Amino acid sequence: MNVIWIQAQTDDRVLPNCPMHIIIALDFSASERAFINEVQTVLLALTTRFELHPNTMRIGLISFNRGAQMVQSMTGYNDELEKTIQELRIPVSVFATDIHSGIEMANEEFKKNSVASVKKFFVIISDGDPHAHSRGFGFQEDLESIAKIKRGEPSNHVDPVHIFSLYSGETIPFQDSWSEEVRLLSIKHMENLASSPKDFYFFDEYPKLVNLLEQISSCL
Repeated sequence: MNVIWIQAQTDDRVLPNCPMHIIIALDFSASERAFINEVQTVLLALTTRFELHPNTMRIGLISFNRGAQMVQSMTGYNDELEKTIQELRIPVSVFATDIHSGIEMANEEFKKNSVASVKKFFVIISDGDPHAHSRGFGFQEDLESIAKIKRGEPSNHVDPVHIFSLYSGETIPFQDSWSEEVRLLSIKHMENLASSPKDFYFFDEYPKLVNLLEQISSCL
């Protein structure tokens, strides 16, 4: 069904006027395993909106759980990216959410395969690592890594990267106070990773992010 939908929408794709490179990092921890179909929906919403091209728009995909994996290096070809998205799977349950590893891998991918002065965007889709917050430690590395990629390295001609975050965790409040506190801390953590409060979204708000990226690609 997804393939048919993609083909039907090809003529409606947006060819960006302003070049941009996007890397999307996906939480592949055990807590997100049942969520893969929804993640594919979001990714397809992004990729079918835009006409990719090596000179104007590239998108890459990273997954993270215990460490990070390059799922798709930044590509300017829709067919290549859509094939990767259709084949996304979480083969094993790994109870780890190393967001910082995904951030660090994205930073290296931008350095290696992006072009100076092209706008760079990093999208993190995660439930915010509630395990780390329940322990009271383990999320500080995320904040250190995100600060580095946000500021770039001007002396080495490394551009800063703009960060969007999509919280994919529980949105309904828990009845017990401890679980609810952890949930709220996880949401706050995802807000802190974003470049600003308006760059944080709950997962079902993803159409707003797609629309924003379209505006940015049109130089609006």
